[in-house]
Amino acid sequence: MKNYLCIDPGANGGWVFSPHHEIATTGDIEELVDQHFPLNTTVVIENVPPFTGRLIPSSAAFKLGKSCGWLEGFFQGKGYSIVLVRPQAWQATMGVGTKGKQTTTEWKNKLKQEAQRRFPLNTITLKTADAFCLLAHARQHNL
Repeated sequence: MKNYLCIDPGANGGWVFSPHHEIATTGDIEELVDQHFPLNTTVVIENVPPFTGRLIPSSAAFKLGKSCGWLEGFFQGKGYSIVLVRPQAWQATMGVGTKGKQTTTEWKNKLKQEAQRRFPLNTITLKTADAFCLLAHARQHNL
């Protein structure tokens, strides 16, 4: 089975390593990389939007972009293969439609429920739901 490290770089994001499903928050990755992730691991990072708007204030977009860029550079520097995936791509893979008029809480809970359905042996939290969705996308598209 192919190794994936799927990362949601958001402030409340998390990560998942497959095939072992080891879960932690993004802050713990640095310490674990050399001990747990073989170089044949594909690192899948959610590609953050390059714009701001009513849902993403410029200060939040800057922090998100900085986090994403740090992760991408860190793993490239270690020699890992990196794949950036737009949220629209992995959300389409999940088959739950779009956010539409749902509140952010409703939308996030819907994604969490779908991730839990696809990974019933794991405890999915709001922190790790997007990372598990990225994992489902990576597996389905053989990234």
